[in-house]
Formats: sequence, structure tokens, C-alpha cells
Amino acid sequence: MKKLIQKVCFAIMLVMLSLIVCTSAFAESMDDVLKDCKLDRNRWKVVEWFKAEQFVRFYDSTSVTVTGPGRFDAVIYDYYYGNNTCISDCKLQGKKHYHSEKWGFNTTKSAGTLRSMVTKDLDENVVSSYDIPSNMQIESELNKKSFEYITMKKIKEQVKADKIFTKEAPSQDKPKPEDNYGKFAPLPQPIGSSDGEWVYLGRFIGPSNKTYLENILEMKPFYGQTAQDGVLDVYYNHTHDRCNYGETTCEYACILKFVPLDINGHRIQRRGFYTELVDIGGGTKGAFSGSVRSVRRYDTATHELVETFVRDGYKDSALNPVTSYGYKGADFGGSDHPFWHAYHNSKCPGDKFWKH
Repeated sequence: MKKLIQKVCFAIMLVMLSLIVCTSAFAESMDDVLKDCKLDRNRWKVVEWFKAEQFVRFYDSTSVTVTGPGRFDAVIYDYYYGNNTCISDCKLQGKKHYHSEKWGFNTTKSAGTLRSMVTKDLDENVVSSYDIPSNMQIESELNKKSFEYITMKKIKEQVKADKIFTKEAPSQDKPKPEDNYGKFAPLPQPIGSSDGEWVYLGRFIGPSNKTYLENILEMKPFYGQTAQDGVLDVYYNHTHDRCNYGETTCEYACILKFVPLDINGHRIQRRGFYTELVDIGGGTKGAFSGSVRSVRRYDTATHELVETFVRDGYKDSALNPVTSYGYKGADFGGSDHPFWHAYHNSKCPGDKFWKH
């Protein structure tokens, strides 16, 4: 009986070993994965094969450009070969294709800046593309486990001997981590200064459980220096031709940009958080009031447009509440909200009607 058990165990071991050998023999190899990939391997260098996500990342060795000490730009390609691992809104989901991105990397700060995105089919025909506006290209720290960090470290090997790249960056007095604990970051730029087409209004905080308009009208400037959740950097864009002036009334309109900040005052750049562009107008009709015309939400990680809300005449209360005056809009409560600041900073001819 004992010998029989030993024989059975030995047979089971042989079967298991055979399965392991067979599985290894038929395991997917890099050559198998890239058999339909048409990239020139002399130019395109493999960063890493991300098996779980079913894509191979390359970088264009001819695109790598040193831009300063510890800095370089590069174009990367992700070759997707799987069935359902690509981002959900991709037009080529389930087909073999490429995602191309241009990045600026800062190895000194372990940070990166996404500059553009392109989706291409297997023959490298462009299906969609998006160049991120310069004023929305924000450098952010890279997670050391992220694909981008791994990419930066790989490409760094190509430029590590470059004299400009290895030149020591200007020295800075770096604060110790404990010096910044619980503190709020300084303003990104002076209030009233321009950032391209946008003018900076400062930081504001308001209730989060109200409609868009009520939230805007109840916001107050934030001057705190300690950690605080829910604070926004606010900008506006305005041209005088958007206004309508009369002898007794003034109608003013602008676009407010709300940029979400983390608890320490740094811009959030993660999926699920949004930069909002709010088209808002206001004027006099028995009382000062305002209404939101549209809201556009952009993903803070990719800067792609996620959704748009548009006011549907006077029947839609999703953006604007009903007031006692019988029309959509809300009364201005005080003069602290960003719309008021945008109006007075614009120095419109009709400012005489909206004095504090």
C-alpha cells in the first residue's frame, strides 16, 4: 500500500512538472506581442512591457531633447495589443493601436509635464489628438511606481552624459519636510496678474453643497496659511464686448476658471478632479443678480473635456436657482465672491452701477 501511494504521488509530480513545462513553452514572449507592431526598433526603444495592462511602452530616441539641467523632453508610444485594457473612452478600444504622448521631464524634482496626446491606429493614422494649451501644462511630481516615473528613469540613461543635462541646477534653499507640514503653499502669482488669457483673482473657498451659482456667490477669499481642504485658485477671462450698458442698467459677463487645490494648496492633477470653466453673467433687474450660462469640466490629469452643462432657457434650474423675482439667477450676497472681484478688476465702463 505504501509503495502504491508513493507511485501515485510520483505520477502527480510528473503531471504537474509537465504542465509547468508546457505552460512555459507556450507563454507569451515579447516577440509574440510585438509581431504586428510596425515601429522601427532602431529608433523606438522599449521602456518596459507592462503585461498586466497589456501594453508595451516605447520612447522615440530621436525625440529626446535636453532642455536644461536635469530636464529633457521626449515622445513616448504605448502599443496596446490586448482586448479591453485601454482607457474606456478610446475609439480604438479592443484593437491593436498606439497612444502617443509628449512629455517634459524634470529628473531633479522627479516631476513631469504632459504636453500633448495622440491616438493612432496600427498603421499610425491619427484617430484623435489634443495639444494641451501652454497655460494648462502643469508640472507635477511623479509617483515612483507610475509608468511615467519608470519612463523618465529609462530615458535618463540616454542623456546622462550630456553636459547641459548634468550641469548643476541653481542652488535653492530647500525647506525641510517638517518646515512645510500643515502649511498652505504661497500664491502661484500676484493677484491681478495675467497668465495668458486668464487674470488671477486669488484663492477662494465656499460651500460645496449648493448649486454652481450659489456656491460662487457665497465664496469668500481665502487668506489662510495652514492646511485647508476645498480651496480653489480662481482666474477670469473677460472682454468688454461681452457687456451691455444702459443709462440705468449694466450687464457684465465673464468666464471664471476654478482650479482645485489639495489640502496644502498645490494643484490637484488626478483623475476624478476637475478644472471648471463657468460662463457667468449678471446685471440689474430690481436687484443685482447673476446667472450661469454654461459649465465646462476638464479632467485635471489629462486636461480633456469631461462634460458640459448648458442652461436651457429659463426652464432648467440645474445651474441657476429660482429667485423671488421670478427669473433664473441669484442675488449677490456681499462683495467677496469671485464674480464681483472679476467685474471690478475688469474696469468696465458700467462699473458706476455696481459700486460697493
